[in-house]
Amino acid sequence: MGLDQTKYCIFGAAPMAQPTREYFLSLNIFIGNVYGMSESAGPTTWQYWDDPNYRHNLLSSGQALRGCKILIHNPDQFGEGEICYRGRNCFMGYYKAPSETKGTMDSKGYVHSGDLGKLDESQNLVITGRIKELIITGGGENVAPVPIEDKIKEALPFVSNVVVIGDKMKYLVALITLKHVDVAGQPTDELSEITIDYLKTLGITDFKNKKAIYSNPALIKAIQEGIEKANKAAVSRAAQVRKWSFVNGDLSVAGGELTPTLKLKRKVVHQKYADIIESMYQDPKL
Repeated sequence: MGLDQTKYCIFGAAPMAQPTREYFLSLNIFIGNVYGMSESAGPTTWQYWDDPNYRHNLLSSGQALRGCKILIHNPDQFGEGEICYRGRNCFMGYYKAPSETKGTMDSKGYVHSGDLGKLDESQNLVITGRIKELIITGGGENVAPVPIEDKIKEALPFVSNVVVIGDKMKYLVALITLKHVDVAGQPTDELSEITIDYLKTLGITDFKNKKAIYSNPALIKAIQEGIEKANKAAVSRAAQVRKWSFVNGDLSVAGGELTPTLKLKRKVVHQKYADIIESMYQDPKL
């Protein structure tokens, strides 16, 4: 296939699971993360794996390409803010759309990406989410849902999707789906092998009765323990998930919850599962 002649292995556009990257590293294949947009003619950051002086951060998208500059706009107390960048690779503006250009590029030539992120001590860019996805709780705290969702999925490898909700609410809640068999990019009603294997360890043998599975005390306990583990890594109490609920089946492109590139349509999920979400805010003790 010519893979023995490959000089660089890279990925972008969406995150890659950390265990996947570590697996390829065990084969001595470094897959570097790059970050960029059409407005930057491709990548803006690069992981310089061929530079012995470069300090790697596998959780990052690397450092700014030579000739590019990254600015974190309006950072919070954790150094997290909007990712902005400029350089010779950046566009001059949208064709015949001065108002849209002005809304994207500031007077100093920085392109405002709409992505949230921060720079580590070695100036590696760590992407944490989208500004439009930012949750502003009822207490006025800004919470990025994506890192929370990733932490929960990391603790529960048989879970396919986690959707954290809590805009203008007193606390965060989450919708959770189990992994299902995927056919041609679409999940089926059949649970995946990894899910079935885990359910067997809990003593569950009937994999057709979803209602019984979702109400199984052992599974509920396992999910709760995974969420509590993720909560321990939360940056604040406001960023902890207090309640959760299963969604029957899985999220999909056909169902309208995911884009063709498998990005979450939060608004659609909120509307589609409004009853489940509302039920998690009925507890007067919280």
